[in-house]
Amino acid sequence: MSRFFNPTASNLAIVAALAACLSTALGGSAFVAMRFLVTETEPVTVAFLRNVIAAIVLGTIALVVVRRWPSPRELVIMGFMGAIFFGGLQFIFANALTYTTSSRGALAYMTAPFLTLLIAAVFRIERPTRKKILGIVVATGGIAVALGQSAGAPPDAWIGDSLILVGALITASHGVWSNRWLQRHPPLVAVVTGVVPGSAFLYVVALATDAPAFTPALSSAGWLAIAYLGIGAAAISYTLWLWALRYTTPTLVSVALPMNPLMALIWGAVLLDEKITTSMLVGFVLVIAGIAVTNWPQRKATPA
Repeated sequence: MSRFFNPTASNLAIVAALAACLSTALGGSAFVAMRFLVTETEPVTVAFLRNVIAAIVLGTIALVVVRRWPSPRELVIMGFMGAIFFGGLQFIFANALTYTTSSRGALAYMTAPFLTLLIAAVFRIERPTRKKILGIVVATGGIAVALGQSAGAPPDAWIGDSLILVGALITASHGVWSNRWLQRHPPLVAVVTGVVPGSAFLYVVALATDAPAFTPALSSAGWLAIAYLGIGAAAISYTLWLWALRYTTPTLVSVALPMNPLMALIWGAVLLDEKITTSMLVGFVLVIAGIAVTNWPQRKATPA
């Protein structure tokens, strides 16, 4: 029986890595959409609408398919973590993108793999092997090559970049500590118990700052961007991310984060007519190589 189930576990790790890549690719395009939207309305409004759409879509599905919910104590802990990750993180990102560009913000977010590995190693949750470190370095080097010839930064870009670094620390902490709850409950439950309190937190912030919540003055393109953020870059992306965390380690998931700045740069080129350079293509190859190195199966020792 163990021989039958071992290949499935190995395949799940590979699928989890691919799910993390798709999740971060959606997240990278979200940087571009949010950068566009903060020019039309308040940052907290963008963050709130992104989360509340995901809460409505996933909450409706969960009420139909979920049969066992966490205990009241677990709901409090998961809700608190969700308010910080799904609420506070998106609020930080939306405000950061009023100061910096989507590509610079996504590049600053690439510190999350290093922070994840550091936190997991400090608390002895995950061993930082040389292969994992090498994969992260190679993937990050690919982003440095891809963005090496980017345009100059805005005057106050350092403010946005600093806020993104805070967001990277939140992501790393959530990736490490949420694994405990993901082993007990399905990813859908983990997302819903996080995105609902996250949306509530953002709604309170919107009320406190007199920002529009449900009725912002957006263009047609702005409403399309909101719909994409809520469904693709939130409902689907969040679920894929937590599903990946359930079936592999936090570091192996976080190594897919280089897809964030790469997708931000590519979508910026498509939507803003920016030129795709050779360095971007070389960086993409290095990102894929880093992901492959980190997720390459270890060779088992041969018995004497």
